[in-house]
Amino acid sequence: MDDTFFFDMDNAVGYAIGHAAARLKIGLKRRFLASGFDVTPEQWVVLYRLLESQGLTQCGLGERTVKDKTTITRILDRLEAKKLLVRRRDSRDRRSQRIFLTPAGETLVQSLVPLVRGFAAEVFAEVTAAEERSLKSALGSIEARLDAILDAKDKP
Repeated sequence: MDDTFFFDMDNAVGYAIGHAAARLKIGLKRRFLASGFDVTPEQWVVLYRLLESQGLTQCGLGERTVKDKTTITRILDRLEAKKLLVRRRDSRDRRSQRIFLTPAGETLVQSLVPLVRGFAAEVFAEVTAAEERSLKSALGSIEARLDAILDAKDKP
């Protein structure tokens, strides 16, 4: 291969982050299914954020979960079909919808929390507290830099 087009994917930090995140999602989905829950990790995040803040707008929920409009709409459609949440028109802004967990949705989230905690404890068992702090700090720095880069590109 011509060196001009060479990129060491296996040692790229961004690839490693994405690869680890994808493996975490696969593992968590398997844990959910093995425990009898037909929920994806993406749906779990949306459900949990709603438990934290009932009545978020679809846009606000998308921001809290880092999901674009199309993706959050698809997830909400599926969760609504499962009767885990409801969308209600915002009384102050009829263009917006507020999203609320149903009692079944709340019960599901409360059932999933121990599974998520157990999975995380198992996965991160060999990561020291110092390594965890360092990783969170590094990821925070990366996100802050990405925000700065993306904000600069959004400005005329």
